[in-house]
Amino acid sequence: MSEQITLAIPLLVILIMTIVGTDLRFADFLRMRRYPVLVPTIVFGQWMLLVLVAGLVGWVLTLPPTIAGGAILFAAAPVAALSGYYAKLAGGDLALAVTIAAFSNLLATLITPIAASFGFWWFLGNEQAMALPLLKVAQQTLIGLLLPLLAGMLLRHHAANWVERWRGPVQGVGLFAILVLLALVLADQFAVIRAQFRQLIGASLLLTLAMLTAGFLAVRLLSLSSKEGAALVWSFPARNLAIATLTATSVMGQMTAAAFLAVLFTTQISLLPPLALWLNCRNRRKHRARPQANGQEATRIET
Repeated sequence: MSEQITLAIPLLVILIMTIVGTDLRFADFLRMRRYPVLVPTIVFGQWMLLVLVAGLVGWVLTLPPTIAGGAILFAAAPVAALSGYYAKLAGGDLALAVTIAAFSNLLATLITPIAASFGFWWFLGNEQAMALPLLKVAQQTLIGLLLPLLAGMLLRHHAANWVERWRGPVQGVGLFAILVLLALVLADQFAVIRAQFRQLIGASLLLTLAMLTAGFLAVRLLSLSSKEGAALVWSFPARNLAIATLTATSVMGQMTAAAFLAVLFTTQISLLPPLALWLNCRNRRKHRARPQANGQEATRIET
């Protein structure tokens, strides 16, 4: 990994998280009062469950430690802002999706290092190449996530009109920064990705589907409404790529893990939006069919 990439990745992550912060408001945290049990249950449950899911995917596929470690880092990362985009496509409760993401990112400095360390200890054992320094991960999460996120929220609070006026261009800069981050990793690890492409794609698909399955099972278990469920499900596979990549590169120096994260993100961005739209269309058809069925039943009763 070159010095330029070593310097560029943290700066890009800070930029991305600052822009994410401009989409959050302090009211998003106050909305926790509407979901005093649901949101903490989901957020803490995700960290425990998804790390286990990622570790099991690595075990089932017998992935190399670097790739399995990348999967665990991704699972231990907080919810990504993209979860709100997927929830919107699926017709979910956007306010709930934003609240889950905000609460998850707020706690990430404390919980992400612990969750990742547990996953590494349990599934990678004594693999020295994938040692994870807990305090350094917490420090990088604080600098790369929490502080920029708060800076973006303060910018929105004190310059709300400016942020609203330039929302489109600012979000465009954030998307461009994510693409540059991915391009740097892909360019640096092109040979590795080409040599292990089938394994990386297979692991990405299985991990994404396993995370989605965990989300659907959680929705059924909690007996949520369709809108709440559509908001909650997407917070399971949509994890914060920037923080996971920052940890893999700046803390661990593992560009192979970052390469897997790049392939995983590319897989998800290709798979999840059309899936969310399809589920939304299916749910709409069900809701339209239900009143018709009820009306036909009422006519038979009257007859």
